[in-house]
Amino acid sequence: MADPTLVLVDAGMAAGFRLAKPSLGQLHQALVHLHSQHPEARVAVLGDPALKWDVTTAEGPLFEGDIVAGALVCAPAGALDGMAGFLARAAAKALTQGYQVVAFTDRAIPEVALGRLRNEGGRWLWDLDATRTLDAGQVGPPLPASRRRRRTR
Repeated sequence: MADPTLVLVDAGMAAGFRLAKPSLGQLHQALVHLHSQHPEARVAVLGDPALKWDVTTAEGPLFEGDIVAGALVCAPAGALDGMAGFLARAAAKALTQGYQVVAFTDRAIPEVALGRLRNEGGRWLWDLDATRTLDAGQVGPPLPASRRRRRTR
């Protein structure tokens, strides 16, 4: 029997996929398609708490509702290596519990398969099979958050 699959979804990546401003509506729609395409997979949606401030004001209560319902787990404030470290630790824990892990994120996670997400005509396609796993040697330390440079005149 094959190991069960755990799909880790970076909420910020899915909510902001090809949008100027992240949308929880888009995230929810994408997750509905994920569950319909892969009903056997377990899904964990992980997010950076700053996502609450990036979505529209009207979606703020939806964000809180997702947290209360357990549909979204936010990285704790001050998490080691930020959101990338939180994703990596969640993946490592799932691997030790016998899951086959596929992550959908724009961050490299050592020893974890990265899935491909695309939208074709409003239909979200979650590709769990055409994944690529990076060896720990291919991934450097997480980059620090970029800082806006001030112009000097």
